[in-house]
Amino acid sequence: MSSAPVSENKEKNREQWGSRLGYILSTVGMAFGLGAIWRFPYLTAQNGGDSFVLAFTIITIVIAVPAGMAEIAFGRKMRNGTIESFRKILGEKGKYIGWIFPLVPMCLNMFYFVVVSWTLVYTLYSLFSGTMMTDPIGFFNGFMENKTAIFAWTVVTTILIAIICLKGIKGGIEKFCLYGIPLAFLLLVVLMVRVFFLPGAMDGVIMMARPDLEQMMDPSMWSRAAGMALFAIGLGPSYLTAFGRYLPEKSNIPMDFLAVAWWNLFGCVVAGFAIVPAVVAFGLDLQSGPALTYLTLPYVFAQMPFSQIIAFMFFLTMLLAGLSSAIANLETSATTIGDSLGWSRTKAIIIVSIVIILGAIPCIWDEAFLAKFDFLVGDVGYTLTASLMACVLAWYVGAKKIRLTMLMPGSSIRIGSWFDFIYKYVACPVLLFMFIQSLMNIPKIFFH
Repeated sequence: MSSAPVSENKEKNREQWGSRLGYILSTVGMAFGLGAIWRFPYLTAQNGGDSFVLAFTIITIVIAVPAGMAEIAFGRKMRNGTIESFRKILGEKGKYIGWIFPLVPMCLNMFYFVVVSWTLVYTLYSLFSGTMMTDPIGFFNGFMENKTAIFAWTVVTTILIAIICLKGIKGGIEKFCLYGIPLAFLLLVVLMVRVFFLPGAMDGVIMMARPDLEQMMDPSMWSRAAGMALFAIGLGPSYLTAFGRYLPEKSNIPMDFLAVAWWNLFGCVVAGFAIVPAVVAFGLDLQSGPALTYLTLPYVFAQMPFSQIIAFMFFLTMLLAGLSSAIANLETSATTIGDSLGWSRTKAIIIVSIVIILGAIPCIWDEAFLAKFDFLVGDVGYTLTASLMACVLAWYVGAKKIRLTMLMPGSSIRIGSWFDFIYKYVACPVLLFMFIQSLMNIPKIFFH
């Protein structure tokens, strides 16, 4: 009988965001990260250029924004992770469904931390190794062959992320993103403008700007775009509910999340226009997958004055963006699991970090496994959790109840009954369809 009051008191005393700007930038950082700079460009290159961009934009606006608002509102209302929140609304069986949500970001980190460690190495080497820009392919291949070194860098990266998480919301995550995210956007725009002036880059710009109607009819492309849209905005695996639990009661969720969605969409498109035209300009392989950014950008930097300084600044910015997402991933999985098992914050972060390091080993030693694992988590995992969350909130809790009792308090704009219709009859069916389509893509990804 005594456990409930203690739990309630714990939730009442939970740390909150220090400022509205800090919350917005932290949420942008969670959503933006390497998803925009690393994942979006290579998926765009593999899936029809602007057809993918257009599908990504449509899904973001029509599906991700309404569903994302609901997830944040749910997190603010429940003041808990998905495991305990689902148990409260669905009974004991709900906690088993809730466990799916923190497992997705934990699995994501098993390859995401590896990629962040690549960026950490590139940040350091950009100042001290000219080979990185004179022979990017040779440098990357040589780096990737040293698996023991990559594992060591992944451990260092994980420890750094864990230390920042241990400092809490205001002292760690918010402070980190207040400075890192604006710098990331500034340098991305500068890089995009420079790429536009490279000889041959316009062919890549045209590819990014002209939709392929045949590609637009391909359901698998829409599924991959949906996976990227959910990945990029953090929809599904409880990131948004985790961030929402730290919001004050009167926070303006609709306006704040629209700002997050806009800046995330802007960042993804700018990153795509910065990297894909550069790949085309230098005659590189558009199908080089997860390594695309690391193989291409050094060529661009080599064409600029003060190339090593610019390379350092960009990879530092890319590192900050990557760390911001990685911090959110660890925060989400560790605190959700820790709250459910009664662990302290410190214990949860340490144990989950160790699990992530062990899970990273196959991603480090097998690049093909990393790409397939990225698909399983980033596409299948995200569409599964996003459709589960949407169906529970829209149909079981009720879209109208979510809107009136969770979303509207603190809102500066009136959200009408159209929200209920879109959430129940558009978002839920589309997300379920995208999940089924992602399952159908498994043979294509694994056996072709």
